[in-house]
Amino acid sequence: MTYPGFVWKNGMRNKRRAILTMMSVALAVFVMATLVSFVAQLDRNMNEASPLRLITRHAVSLTNSLPERYRAQIEKIPGVVAVSELNWFGGIYIDEAHTDFAQFACDARTLFDVFDEVRIPPDQKEAFMRERTAAVIGRRKAEKHGLKLGDRITIKPRDIPIDVPLELTIRGIFEGTVNNEAQLFFHRDYLEEVMGRPGWVGTYWIRVDSPESVSRVSETIDALFQNTEAPTKTETERAFNMSFVSMLGNLKQLVATISGVIIFTLLLVTGNTMAMSVRERIREIAVLKSLGFHRGEVLRLLVAEGVLITVTGGLAGCLAARVIFGWLDLGAFSLGFFQQVDVTWPIIAAGLAVSAVVGIVSAGIPALRAANLTVAEGLRHVG
Repeated sequence: MTYPGFVWKNGMRNKRRAILTMMSVALAVFVMATLVSFVAQLDRNMNEASPLRLITRHAVSLTNSLPERYRAQIEKIPGVVAVSELNWFGGIYIDEAHTDFAQFACDARTLFDVFDEVRIPPDQKEAFMRERTAAVIGRRKAEKHGLKLGDRITIKPRDIPIDVPLELTIRGIFEGTVNNEAQLFFHRDYLEEVMGRPGWVGTYWIRVDSPESVSRVSETIDALFQNTEAPTKTETERAFNMSFVSMLGNLKQLVATISGVIIFTLLLVTGNTMAMSVRERIREIAVLKSLGFHRGEVLRLLVAEGVLITVTGGLAGCLAARVIFGWLDLGAFSLGFFQQVDVTWPIIAAGLAVSAVVGIVSAGIPALRAANLTVAEGLRHVG
């Protein structure tokens, strides 16, 4: 019998206890991998923000609107390349379960000038700009819902005070970011017409010509409307996104605290299991030592059994997290703002490392005590 086979056979001697321990480790590592992946995905979303994009919103609250006349004044500011209004619609596509993408009313003429990293065929872009009820959607969401060019969709209002749904035609499918190809854009003119032309804008999205212009343009915009009925707050896209994340508190500290508690609890559970396993085999260990096994060999054997159990459980937990979140689309649970959690291979490697450390620590202490017993003490032991 090979050494790994010998370790596995001994580790699985009490199958029920070993499997329950593996399941405990798998669940704990699954939770840790999920939390860490969630924070890592938020960081990736932050890094996708363009350093040349600014967002102007109402200074009091994002729920307050701005007059549409502000746009003409913003466009005259030196350094401003493009401006597009975005109005959050928040409607329902088919039902709640299918509404996993955000919808925004925009200025079709300048949308892709502001989001210049987005790729869309020129003919689709032109078709979108020409037709009042046209819409464009990200490729990932189009493929998920089976949407193609020319399809008509209905978006029922939920957060907007109108009585009729929006009837839209898909005229373009874009690729690139804009939150991982997970948003739908349609004409703000169409929304204004349906709402009776109130003339209000949710946010202005602005692209500037250089990083040096960011601070100057931001300050100029806010100073321009400081003493009006609708004062503004202008910030970078990254800062704007961070304002949503900050509502959740200090996530990194929270995740670190929860992970620490999970590891400590896991150590208690696995430590108790390993101690029981070693205590039941004291006389067997004494026999091994009488046959010529050295103290170090016995110690390595027992620790290897513990590591085998915890790493197997940790691997199951990590792979389960990767498979589940690779399949699960979170858009419907986050109003389309947050789409997925990517459990990367480095996170899986970290989960396996934690599992191995837990196995070494939990098995190491009882294994060290057993390895230090003399043959006579071991043979006299009563389990």
